[in-house]
Amino acid sequence: MKMRISTANKPHLLPKIPRNERGFTLVELMVVIFIIGLASAAVVMTARTSDGGARDEAEQLAARIAALRDHAILQSRTMAVWIRPSGYGFETRSDGNWTPLQAAPFTSEDWRRGTSVKLDGNSQVRVAFDSTGLPSSAAGIRITRSDATVVVNLAATGDVRVAR
Repeated sequence: MKMRISTANKPHLLPKIPRNERGFTLVELMVVIFIIGLASAAVVMTARTSDGGARDEAEQLAARIAALRDHAILQSRTMAVWIRPSGYGFETRSDGNWTPLQAAPFTSEDWRRGTSVKLDGNSQVRVAFDSTGLPSSAAGIRITRSDATVVVNLAATGDVRVAR
């Protein structure tokens, strides 16, 4: 009794499979994996964390301070940011006086309802950037919202960072 074993070397012995029933190609699988990756990234990006409100406020403030520093360098003039428990704003020095900046993104902003701010023991902080981008002083701004606290650190070198 002999058993016959068919192998891939003898394709004429394999059953014929219609072309449209052969499964997915590698390209099709890669496209599906890419779409799943995009969808999961979108879910992760929109998921709220417990410090989302405080972090959002801190990152917006940090980005605007960094933009002011860069603007002071580009305009070659002294510019400042002031921060109070009620909000923050931006100014430029002209003719010996501080003048509020009115153009976006340098308009004054009030903190959102439920946000509290601590300014290293001060009631108000003003940091001026000279034409080289160096600040007049370092500062730490502690932003609290919904039991989450985030700190915006402004270093003496002009670097602005958001930390927990």
